[in-house]
Amino acid sequence: MTDCTIQQVRPAKSGFSFATVMRNWRARSKVRALHDLDDRMLADIGVRRDEVIWASHLPLSVNAALELENAAFRRRKKRPFS
Repeated sequence: MTDCTIQQVRPAKSGFSFATVMRNWRARSKVRALHDLDDRMLADIGVRRDEVIWASHLPLSVNAALELENAAFRRRKKRPFS
């Protein structure tokens, strides 16, 4: 007798679900709302306008709010306190 294995073909995972896309879409809309703030208010929050613009153009597979926060954190971490 011959032993055979049957492999199941599974669809490739796209890496994110509909819920993830919706969460990221909501986060992006909140990031885009930051466009309406002036530069002084953005500085108070700790982000720059170019970071807001960059984050608002990220794909929906990425949480724009988290990426904006990470980018601002990395920038502040590079700059030593005076």
